[in-house]
Amino acid sequence: MSSDAAPLRFVPTLPPEEAARAHFYGLLARLFYAPPDAALLAALAAADEIVAEQESAQPLGLAWRDLMRAAAATDAEAATEEYETLFIGTGKAQVSLYAGAYLIKTAVDSPLVEIRDILAAHGLARRSSVHEPEDHIAALCELMRHLVAEQQASLTEQSSFFMRFLWPSAIPLCDAIGRAEQAQLYKPIAMFARSFLDLEHDAFKM
Repeated sequence: MSSDAAPLRFVPTLPPEEAARAHFYGLLARLFYAPPDAALLAALAAADEIVAEQESAQPLGLAWRDLMRAAAATDAEAATEEYETLFIGTGKAQVSLYAGAYLIKTAVDSPLVEIRDILAAHGLARRSSVHEPEDHIAALCELMRHLVAEQQASLTEQSSFFMRFLWPSAIPLCDAIGRAEQAQLYKPIAMFARSFLDLEHDAFKM
């Protein structure tokens, strides 16, 4: 072995529960950033069911089962058409994917500025190829995944970001998707997101 080889960097293994949390945040980031392709739909349809060991987690298991069934009944073309209808559209989107649409904004307290500052504090920034503002719901979910899996931040730090930005924006977003008549695949996605975030909210409050 060469004497100038780079030293190995030890990365602690995540406990199973934390790994699952990171996976769910990553999945939500992917589903809200762009419509699922055929491979992701097939993976969701064939996924293992979530076995709820506690009564409080039963809604998550049921929502996951509904998402699996919806993925099995949807093809990539239909998913793309639905995503564009709900979140892009012509003119104003039916449902906004941006936290700024749901958070209270003042002249001296812009959520987007705060989020950018938090990203910078963690050494993160929007790639030049990405045009969406940093308050996109997918970016918030991805930052939570980063805090859980990559940085392994304290629960206090995770809770602070979750309660300030993700919870007050994601819940009304999920409600808006639930009211949209065109939401076929994204309605169970929203129900799964809400069930998972409800569990996170309860855990952070303990």
